[in-house]
Amino acid sequence: MCDKVTSELAGVAYDAAVDGEARRTRTLTEIWSRFPALEERVRRVYGLRVPRHLAVFAALWHSADDAEREGLNQLGVAPFGLTEYLAPDGLSLVGAGGLDERLHGRYRCDPAEFVTVLGGDSDGLHYGLWYDDPAQLPAFVVFNWARDSAETWTNGAATLLVQLRHRIDAVAADYGADGPEARALRPLAAALDWFAAADREAVAADGLPSWAQSPRQSTAVSLFPVLPTDSGDPRLESSGQRLRALQAGGPDAASLIAEAERQLAAGQPAYALAVGSELHWIDADEYRDRGLALLVGAYQALGRDALADIAEVHAAHRDLRSVSVLTRTH
Repeated sequence: MCDKVTSELAGVAYDAAVDGEARRTRTLTEIWSRFPALEERVRRVYGLRVPRHLAVFAALWHSADDAEREGLNQLGVAPFGLTEYLAPDGLSLVGAGGLDERLHGRYRCDPAEFVTVLGGDSDGLHYGLWYDDPAQLPAFVVFNWARDSAETWTNGAATLLVQLRHRIDAVAADYGADGPEARALRPLAAALDWFAAADREAVAADGLPSWAQSPRQSTAVSLFPVLPTDSGDPRLESSGQRLRALQAGGPDAASLIAEAERQLAAGQPAYALAVGSELHWIDADEYRDRGLALLVGAYQALGRDALADIAEVHAAHRDLRSVSVLTRTH
């Protein structure tokens, strides 16, 4: 009797594995069929290139069974932003009330280089792609707790699946690999293992983004984009001191902004981009217009017009009550 029960259980497990393989394969094929439309939409609306690894995450999401879904819920991640276009009816999404689609998932302090692709679990956590240059693929995945300090950082994850793996590893480190929290994530980890080959193939098909492995600095509140060597000195080592002066306002702040404007006029946009980015994060009414002019002027001088356009549309609608802008047309 025991042998029979064991055999039956083994058969059930085998059937479940076969069903899971078929479900994932079918979903991945369906998502790949939608990917060209996503590429066209993002190119037309954002002026940006979209990486193939978004399709692999979407296949994971849409093929998840109950146990895998529970793991995703535990991590608090869900499609938000560009990944929503990969749903079966995703291309029917439009900006509610005629709002620009680029506002969707764009929180108040997000830099223009940050384009949202996932929602998180607390304090406005959201994940995005980091675009140093709109002509290039994004360098890696970034994240930001918009309702906390609203700073933008990265752990260098090349894909969304790698980012999820970081989250699972963090749970194991915090609660123990054999704890209930980590055990609940094992089905999701197994699904990540299954999709890992497709994720690697997606990265290989795209090629390594131009500046993904370039030396990189940060301001006091965010990553800073990699810039051409002839764009000037962003003076990032002084960002913390500069940020305090800009927050305090007065003559010191005015002097910093005036220097950034002079550097921009002289064809050296790096410092203008650094100061403009800091003013964007501070979001003081007194300097909003001049900060935007620094950002837009720097992006345009660098030939990064798509980022200039994002900065302008964001500034025009920064006081929206919600960043959930997309709605369906039917």
